[in-house]
Amino acid sequence: MLKFINQYIDNVEKKEKKKSFFIDDLENYIIKKCGGYSAYLDKGGYFTFHNYIKGLEGEKVIAGFKTVKYNGKNPPLKTRWSILQKDISSTWPENEMLRLSDLLDFSFYKKNPDLQTEKVWQYINNIYKFLEDKENRLWSSCEERCLELFNNEKFLDDRESQILKRLNLSYDDLKMKKYGHMFVYWNRGTPNIEKIIILENHSTFFTFKRAAMAGKDIFGFIPDALIYGEGKKIIKSFSFLEEITDINKVKALYFGDIDPEGFMIYRLLREKFRDVNISLLLEAYSALLDLNKFRHSFEGQSENKENINYILDELYRNNMDMERNKIKELFQEKLRIPQEYITYEYLMGL
Repeated sequence: MLKFINQYIDNVEKKEKKKSFFIDDLENYIIKKCGGYSAYLDKGGYFTFHNYIKGLEGEKVIAGFKTVKYNGKNPPLKTRWSILQKDISSTWPENEMLRLSDLLDFSFYKKNPDLQTEKVWQYINNIYKFLEDKENRLWSSCEERCLELFNNEKFLDDRESQILKRLNLSYDDLKMKKYGHMFVYWNRGTPNIEKIIILENHSTFFTFKRAAMAGKDIFGFIPDALIYGEGKKIIKSFSFLEEITDINKVKALYFGDIDPEGFMIYRLLREKFRDVNISLLLEAYSALLDLNKFRHSFEGQSENKENINYILDELYRNNMDMERNKIKELFQEKLRIPQEYITYEYLMGL
């Protein structure tokens, strides 16, 4: 029974990342592990369970909450227990930490000596050597720098990457840059891209591209470039914009499906890239509402009201009450409108 008790406490602390548990939850876990209540009684039942708990309390492994009630059983146990922090001494040499502290902050690791592993210490030495020579080093990609310092180009994808946060280091400190994945885009040939339309779907991207190449404005807007967002992928890849233009001079218009997912993409895009001027291609949404012919269900998509209200608020600020009401009605009926209603013929006025 003690093995199962320790197993439960260890699971709560390490896997669930919690520092307390309820005694009834633990007892139910033990009963299940024993194979049922009868088997639990055969192993001593609650009396034995109580003694093990008190034993762990005496060893200062756990402690009952002083402010909570007892469980009403005899002998009684507190209803809630905290898992006590084990005293672990520092494993890294104090004099070495002091020597490296002119460039590194060891505060976190001093408070959490259980994280002072040999592997992390090697990483720290690599980081320190880099920082010593930082002024003579050039900027590189995150992957290149991680391979150099941690022998793993995908280090930032691992849990161990928390070492940077724990040392209070930023990407800039290590002169490394996270480059965004390239998105598909069409450039009119303008050396300075300032006007952009972002499109959710592949077919609409090519439709708009054909119209733009034919010299046609897009709802009164002449884009320098078109970006194929590839659905939700644009949220990660949009940082690539910095590689092709000055983001402080950009005006970007977004056009996607009228459905919860299309609206979610727009909201997350704006919230993640606040330094970029992004708004809706409002005239396209107005046209889409007029062109809708069939009842398309958005069944299976998340109905997060935050995303929908985000769009409705923008329509309200632009005095588009009619469009706003139409979209509200659509979502009440769980209907969507695909952006493919805006065809090449429509854009060309045919």
